[in-house]
Amino acid sequence: MPAPLDALARLAGVGDADLSRPVAPAPGSPSLQFVLYDLLRQEHALGAGTQAGVEITRILDLAQAAYGDLVGLLVGWPDDVLDGTRDGEWSLRDILRHAIAVELRYGTQVEYAALRRDDQPIAIPPDSLPCDRLSPPEPAYAATRAGGVGEILELLGAARRRTDERLGALPDDTLARPSLWGTQPMTVRMRTHQIAVHLTECAIQSEKCLAAQGALEARRIIRHLCAARGAHERWSDPSARAELDERYRRSAAR
Repeated sequence: MPAPLDALARLAGVGDADLSRPVAPAPGSPSLQFVLYDLLRQEHALGAGTQAGVEITRILDLAQAAYGDLVGLLVGWPDDVLDGTRDGEWSLRDILRHAIAVELRYGTQVEYAALRRDDQPIAIPPDSLPCDRLSPPEPAYAATRAGGVGEILELLGAARRRTDERLGALPDDTLARPSLWGTQPMTVRMRTHQIAVHLTECAIQSEKCLAAQGALEARRIIRHLCAARGAHERWSDPSARAELDERYRRSAAR
């Protein structure tokens, strides 16, 4: 079974406006959206960290699965949806260009965090990043400005392959090193899991552009949480799943 059904039912019904509100009145309290995506990182960590084999390979498999989900959502749509549909201020093209830029940045950031010398700062020097977070580098990705759906998906696939090439040989003992996601401290392990989580977030934004199912954003996140749980629940640690179940209940109670 997935996480507690009663908690999932309540979370899936949260309205879009409430999703962005803090979960507690304390200053700096995260939004429910942040909490749900953090739960997704934890579900992925359970799925990647308990089977035999090289952990980084399993983490990157999750990222590729998230990319495949995005491809399945978008492939076959007419090219005019790229500029003719929006999620707030973002067009679908903006979202996909952002997905490519962030994919390239994350690969660079994770590699730096895992392999940096101890005397180097935890935060990557800004001039080491390949691009800003909104625009992939040119000329390699210039076609994202005017290309069609298929071309952009292929370019996102190329960016994903670049990440796999950079990170596929990282030793497992580097995954516990300290890293940063913006100003948020987390290990290299969790920073790498953010690659798949960001692709999932882009898929959800894309669904909102296309209004494919008309579902609330919270329900879209829950769909992915349940899929992630299903990928590991037959063999993952029952006590770890129980701890996550309690987090679902606490989040729903708020």
